[in-house]
Amino acid sequence: MSGQPRFGVRLNIQGEMGADSSTFAYALQMAQMAESLGYDSIWIPDHVENAHLQREKPILEHWTALTALGALTRRVRLGGHSMNNNLRHPGLTAKIACTLDDITHGRVILAPGSGWFDAEAKAYGFTWGNREERHRRLKESLLIMKKLFTEPQVTFHGEYFHLDGAYCNPKPELVEEFADCWFMYSKPPERVAELIAPMRARRANRPFEVALSAVCLSGKSAAETRRWAEMYADERKHRFAVPPTVEDVLQSNLVGDAKAMTERIDQWAQAGVDYIVIQPMPPVEGTRFFGEQVLQHYL
Repeated sequence: MSGQPRFGVRLNIQGEMGADSSTFAYALQMAQMAESLGYDSIWIPDHVENAHLQREKPILEHWTALTALGALTRRVRLGGHSMNNNLRHPGLTAKIACTLDDITHGRVILAPGSGWFDAEAKAYGFTWGNREERHRRLKESLLIMKKLFTEPQVTFHGEYFHLDGAYCNPKPELVEEFADCWFMYSKPPERVAELIAPMRARRANRPFEVALSAVCLSGKSAAETRRWAEMYADERKHRFAVPPTVEDVLQSNLVGDAKAMTERIDQWAQAGVDYIVIQPMPPVEGTRFFGEQVLQHYL
C-alpha cells in the first residue's frame, strides 16, 4: 500500500443495522454527512428485495438511488456494495454506468459481484445457476463491460451473452485496469495479510489495490457494542454458508473507541489494505462518530 488509506461509507437503504428508516431521505442524510466529513465515497447494495430483513420490507433500487445521490452530492464517489451481476445484461449495466459517470463527472466506482441472494432472483425470474455458473457469467460480463468502456464498437459471442456491433457512448472518464481492486469483507489483520500477499505477488506488474468492507460498531460500552454485534450477526445469518458468530463480528471489524479503531485501521494498512468502506451501526450516528473521531486522523 502507498499513502494513507481512503474511506467510504455504506449507506442504509433497507432499514437494517439499527436504522430507523429505509427511505431515500435517510440515505441522503448519510451521504451528505459523509461528504461534509471528508469521506471519499458512498456505497449502496444492489437488490430488488430486502436482503437482510424480511423480503417484503422496502429497499430502494440501486441505480435509481445512486443516480439521485450523485445529483445531490458534489464530490463523493459512487459505488455498489456490490453491484449484482444477475439483475441486468452487462451491456445495459455498462450503458447505465457510463451515463451516471457522465452526469457526475467521473465519480462512478463499478464493483460487480456474482450475487448470493437466490430468493430474489428466482422470485423475479432472473437467471441464477450454481456458483460456478454465476462466476462464468460474471467473467463474461466483465469482459463485455471492459470492451464497451474502451472500444469504439463491440462484437462478443460467449456462453451467456452476445453483442453484435454494439456502441456505448459517451465513454466513462477513467477506466482503470481490468480487475484492479479486490473488494473483500473484513477479517483480522493477520488473515488479511495472508490473503493479500499471494495476490500481490501474482499481480506484481499490474495495478492492484485492496478494498475492505468493515462493520463499525460505535457503541459506548462493551455491553452496548456487543448488542450491536448480536444484531449484525442475526441479520446476516442467512448471508453466508457459515453464519458469522458474535465473536467473529467483534474480532474482525472496527470496535471500541477511536484509538482502538485507528490501531485496527493501521494494522489493516500494514497488511496491504488501501481502501476501507465502513458499515456503521447505528447508521447515521456511526457515520458521524467515525467521520469526526477516526477519519480526521487520516485527512
